[in-house]
Amino acid sequence: MGDRADVTEHYSSESGLAERLIAILEKSGVARDEITEANLHSVDQMHLRGRVAAEEFLDALAIQAGDKVLDVGCGLGGPSRMAAARYGAEVAGIDLTADFCDAARQLNALVGLERIRIEQGDALAMPFADDSFDVIFTLHVAMNIADKHALYREIARVLKPGGRFGLYDIVAGSGDPVHLPVPWATLPDHSHLVSADEVEAAVHGAGFVTERFEDQSLLVEAYLDDQRDARQERAEKGEPEPPSGAPVIMGEAFVRKQKHIYRNLKEGRIAVRLGIFRLQEA
Repeated sequence: MGDRADVTEHYSSESGLAERLIAILEKSGVARDEITEANLHSVDQMHLRGRVAAEEFLDALAIQAGDKVLDVGCGLGGPSRMAAARYGAEVAGIDLTADFCDAARQLNALVGLERIRIEQGDALAMPFADDSFDVIFTLHVAMNIADKHALYREIARVLKPGGRFGLYDIVAGSGDPVHLPVPWATLPDHSHLVSADEVEAAVHGAGFVTERFEDQSLLVEAYLDDQRDARQERAEKGEPEPPSGAPVIMGEAFVRKQKHIYRNLKEGRIAVRLGIFRLQEA
């Protein structure tokens, strides 16, 4: 995963990450013992377009009850919990960052989803046997991984032949340098964006065929425009901001990181792709 020490340092947080996220919900009026998987969406869905994107993406993977599903780069475990709760899947998640894994386990327990298996480990050398999963997905993960070919080969190894792989990722746009910091990187050496064509070629090289691969940049831009307008309207009315995990996850620079995402998209320096692929059978 790029330079693994740099990645873990970038995402590591102060202790008590889960408790701080729970406190955000409690401050918004949701009592701890009333928090559900759905309540967590405002603080555990840190990808672009949040809960809506995750629902659309997971629905596109056609997950069935009882499917064995793996979330690679699971972070706080939001999409993992959604896959378990929404479809009745048997879900596992893996992430390099210990703080995220600890928080994911605590949040799973809070909402009665302890059955989700969370592993701390490297996406390039996963602790799973060959042909272990029916469905595998990643959301905003590959930006930190330099060796895309190794990532998709490892995903193919643990996916059953004929199984589905989905990605929802940020890719390089025009080729111009990205304005930093962004949520996944503070320094240029931490960001490993490649073009959409290079992503698809690497996935194909691992033995997959494309079922769907689409540019969602304009959809994300429209969402960010709406979010900006809503924030301005709340400020004018003196209304509080809705609960969000962004300040906790991104740290003090979260406002700059969010602004740079918007600017990079508007200037075409980055793009957003959703892909659904199927692993070819031998």
